[in-house]
Amino acid sequence: MEAITAAMTRPLRQRILRPHQAIELLVYPHDDDIDTLHAGAFVGEMLVGTATAHRQPPPASHFPTHALDPSAWRLRGMATDPEMRRQGCGAALVAACFAHAEERGGTLVWCNARVTAASFYASLGFAPHGEAFELPEIGAHFVMSKIISRSRRSTAAPRM
Repeated sequence: MEAITAAMTRPLRQRILRPHQAIELLVYPHDDDIDTLHAGAFVGEMLVGTATAHRQPPPASHFPTHALDPSAWRLRGMATDPEMRRQGCGAALVAACFAHAEERGGTLVWCNARVTAASFYASLGFAPHGEAFELPEIGAHFVMSKIISRSRRSTAAPRM
């Protein structure tokens, strides 16, 4: 795993996550924030996986007690080449994002997980919050989260 630029993530984001969208539409809010991490997994010189972690409080509808939490981080843009799945690449990308967030005081990581990927996130300790919802043109998702550090927060799990 290594840190990469936001621009490097976009071709893989497009190919895996949003093939129906133009690449210039795959610029996410917070992509260029100073403490955002874009993690890349490589096989030789080829980028085969990417994940992004940035500071963002979770949606108040799912986390009423954490809606303004400055220690919350969002995981997004998680994309792994289909030929590289089930080989540890995705788990290593998420671990790099957890470490990055925790080093910067992060205590909670949340994401909008595609329903088809929910078991992957659950295997890494994420828990779903609420019912599945539809993101237009993308598909059904769950809001999921994982507490990565209890150092600055009570030990209570996020409320649903």
